[in-house]
Amino acid sequence: MPVVIELFNGFRFVAYPDCYVSSGLLYTRIPDYNEITFLRKHVDGGTLVDVGANVGSISLLLADKIDHAFMFEPNPIAAARARDNITINSLRFEVHEAALSDSVGEVELEDRGGVDSSNRTIVGKIKTSFPTRTVPRITLDSFLEKKAAKFPAIKAVKIDVEGHENSVLRGMLGCLKTARPRLVMFEYLQRTSIVETLAIFESVDYCVFRLLRNRPLLVDKSVEPLQNLFACPKELLSSLGIETRNSERAISLRESEGLRERTPGPGGRRTVVEGLTPTHQAQRLSRVYRECLELAAES
Repeated sequence: MPVVIELFNGFRFVAYPDCYVSSGLLYTRIPDYNEITFLRKHVDGGTLVDVGANVGSISLLLADKIDHAFMFEPNPIAAARARDNITINSLRFEVHEAALSDSVGEVELEDRGGVDSSNRTIVGKIKTSFPTRTVPRITLDSFLEKKAAKFPAIKAVKIDVEGHENSVLRGMLGCLKTARPRLVMFEYLQRTSIVETLAIFESVDYCVFRLLRNRPLLVDKSVEPLQNLFACPKELLSSLGIETRNSERAISLRESEGLRERTPGPGGRRTVVEGLTPTHQAQRLSRVYRECLELAAES
């Protein structure tokens, strides 16, 4: 039997025992804490486009920060639970039972049972041993073109579609060009072509970045998969406090050399290298800081 739990922002969520999203909300106050916190800090009002909404957890975790949400979930069981979560909170968010992609029609979706969030869209070279179901396929641009009722400006997009992210992005180029959502958060898996992802965002003057210790840093094609990445319009780089990749290299350099910031007492903070004599510490610090300054000069 499901139980109703209260989220940290006061909204309620119907948790089911067969749902790992429910487990995440039960045992961690905010799943994907860094990413959700970053979104909450930089999104104020407007509409969220939640692609791969599953049972609606992300929209609920942001519900006090947004005015509206378009939630897309092709799994009928997950979509029904998302509607229940919206209804129990008296929200007017919209749940659409369709898969977002780069074309309109139908597509095969894996059916691993229940509300499993790892169901993949079966297109191209993707093969599966799991059962599939045929679901409607639309693009975000076509959806918005047919949207007669007015809605608040799109301020954020979240995409979690198990490797189908680039297709979703190709189907929303018009939205990215005209609406200029402030943030796009998307999952980057090994089977996703990050080169293609970067090219898609570059074509609409967006930059891609990751969060490193809560700091946004620009990335290139060498960025590691299995993490959530973000994209934003280039004109918003400075307002979001986004640093260049050289900043990340400088941070990694300092960490690889064992540098640590310590507060020894009234004298304030000082940097030390653990395990070295004071003389060797000074030599190491001098070399590392010099390289950090060279990296900063390249930025």
